[in-house]
Amino acid sequence: KLGYNRNPIIISLPRSQATCRYLKIPSQVPKEIERIISLQASSYLPYSPNELITGYQIISTDKEGYAYINLVIVYKDVIERYLRVIKELKTAKLTIGLSSYGLCNLYSYIKPEEPGSVMLIDIDSQQIELAIIFRKKLLFSRSFKLNRSQANWENLFIEEIKKTRDAYLKEVAMEEPAKIIVIGEEKASQELSNALNKQAVLPVEVLSLNSISTYANSNACLIGLGLKEITESLNLLPREIKAETVNASLRKERLKLILFILGIILILGLGIAKNLNNKAGYLEHLKTELNKITKEAKPLEEIEKRLKFIEARSQKEVSSLDMLYELHQTIPAQIFLTNFIYEEDEEVILRGRAQELDSIFVFVAGLEKSAIFKNFDIKVKYATKRKTTAGEIVDFEIACLRK
Repeated sequence: KLGYNRNPIIISLPRSQATCRYLKIPSQVPKEIERIISLQASSYLPYSPNELITGYQIISTDKEGYAYINLVIVYKDVIERYLRVIKELKTAKLTIGLSSYGLCNLYSYIKPEEPGSVMLIDIDSQQIELAIIFRKKLLFSRSFKLNRSQANWENLFIEEIKKTRDAYLKEVAMEEPAKIIVIGEEKASQELSNALNKQAVLPVEVLSLNSISTYANSNACLIGLGLKEITESLNLLPREIKAETVNASLRKERLKLILFILGIILILGLGIAKNLNNKAGYLEHLKTELNKITKEAKPLEEIEKRLKFIEARSQKEVSSLDMLYELHQTIPAQIFLTNFIYEEDEEVILRGRAQELDSIFVFVAGLEKSAIFKNFDIKVKYATKRKTTAGEIVDFEIACLRK
């Protein structure tokens, strides 16, 4: 109903629903690593290998042929519950990523120059997620519940931070985090920052995300998963669905190869057919084959059209959202907009009411100074006073025509 059919979908799996381990694996070959971790996963969760889904990221390698990885293990039923929610959608691409990697992606995007190890803290109303990253890679993560309404919540919170740091140093044994970054809604972030500063655990920095987070919920992890594509090794889909995706990709590649080969055959055939008596029959055969291929290639043409449409939309200098944001910044308090008409690349019509006539001209002057409306001629088409039960108001219409 919302129009997401046949579009890519990203699911953010909460850290509380997964188990993570930092491991040393005696191989650097992806297929061998997958076989090893699928066998080792059952030693961390009390389920058979067939009931578990694993993902991994290679953190580093050494000269002896070992790979150091961050292993993610999830009970298969957890993933299948999410899949049942979207089973009716024919998704173009489905990704299930651990929330901690979204947190890592978001911070790396905001602070790309950060070279050292930092501890990230993401806040929800009852849940705290911790992630330690080093050079844009996730080394360690965990989550725990925290009720900030209870009396001794600050001590419990500090204790969990120390537990996380100690567990990280014991399991990963890399450099200690240089600072703590608190991510989330400003009020909640400030509460946690004050608690940390009292204990002087580590230097604390607050990264306020009011635009994407509220006091009750943080969307930082989900936004982060959308900023950077999750590698196939970290995609927590069941093996059979991954295999189906790979086969679909191979079918597309084969189709492209067939089209390429048939194109070559057609060109050669036209040259050879000039000296052959059966040119007409040979060409007819090629046309028949090409007609078969054309039907199979139609989905690719549709994808190309959509990509061109998206590219064209992204190259528009000014969008309606930009205009709405600029109006929000510019409009005086005495003016109320009742109608906003946006004809792309042509005209913007603003209708509303004001308490005083002067405030309309102040609004127009503000629009003329705006960078968004610099390429528009702005005129007041009418401004009419009328009496209401609340007093006298002015109805107006402002036309913004592109120069």
